[in-house]
Amino acid sequence: MSKGKTTKATRSGHTRRPLERIFKIHRTIQRGRFPNCRQLAEEIEVTRKTIQRDINFMRNELKLPIIYDRSEHGYHYERPLHEFPLMRYSVEDVVALFLARKALEPLQGSPLEASLRDTFKRISETRQGDFSFNWSDLDEAFSVKDSGVVPGDLRLYEKLAQAVLECRELRFDYRGIDSQEWEARSLRPFHLAAFDGGWYLIGYDLDRKARRTFAIQRMKSVRVLMTKFLRPADFNVTDHLGGSFGVWNRPEDKGKSRRITLRFQGWAARMVSERRWHPSQQINWISQKEGKEEVLDLIMELSSFEEISRWILSWGSQVEVIEPKALQDIILASVEATRKIYRS
Repeated sequence: MSKGKTTKATRSGHTRRPLERIFKIHRTIQRGRFPNCRQLAEEIEVTRKTIQRDINFMRNELKLPIIYDRSEHGYHYERPLHEFPLMRYSVEDVVALFLARKALEPLQGSPLEASLRDTFKRISETRQGDFSFNWSDLDEAFSVKDSGVVPGDLRLYEKLAQAVLECRELRFDYRGIDSQEWEARSLRPFHLAAFDGGWYLIGYDLDRKARRTFAIQRMKSVRVLMTKFLRPADFNVTDHLGGSFGVWNRPEDKGKSRRITLRFQGWAARMVSERRWHPSQQINWISQKEGKEEVLDLIMELSSFEEISRWILSWGSQVEVIEPKALQDIILASVEATRKIYRS
């Protein structure tokens, strides 16, 4: 391969999706022409290293019986294949796909959503596996309602996704929830998270020298820089959010843990017992006898009160803060402030 051709292959490979490459390699091998890495690289217009990685993935992860024939100087399947392993799915797989498709609805109209919609269409049109389906059938059988979904600026989301995937620094203007002014910020973005109908960006704030969380609906004038960075090996989104009730995690709270006990009664007790609200939660039933009002304690270990206090207030008189006193004071102050509004 000439030097010019190698450059072309390298450049073109960035636009060809991995799954598309794998299917093309599969079809070429299945024709029985014993293709080698050089031939496949030229045909698909990627580098030989890319082809070798794809073949290793097909052999090791997809368990395809690919072997190299030294006499033919190329690859072939050791036994006949009647179906491609990626295309097998069960009822559980289809429901998971449906939920994933619904999660993309806030991104409607974007190139990302269009690309994934085409992928879902190709999957639904296949008839291999344990179960076949049409999206219209699933829409009649299942639904997902997310209150307060923030569609946001689709182009902004795509910029942020690009920065996260390519590990590129960002510059943008941001307005905090309690602020009237926009501030210039510089960030190394690590992770995009969807929570309670909104999207949040987690990364390292270069100005404040700490990991911070940003609501993307409060970002503007976003620029993806050419400056690249290495995502820290110790970053784990589960650990990062572990001490918070939602997505907000203040650096000064890192390592802190407060035991919170909330007592729910009646219908609220039943609803609370039916869901997992936090990884640390414990549920202790105080009363669960038939004919008597149900009462339970929900116990959690949290690092801050900001999000949990709003959640507690949403339950009204069905919940009581047992501990700590600092959280009791926050709830009481909020209730008193609300009473003043209605007294005026």
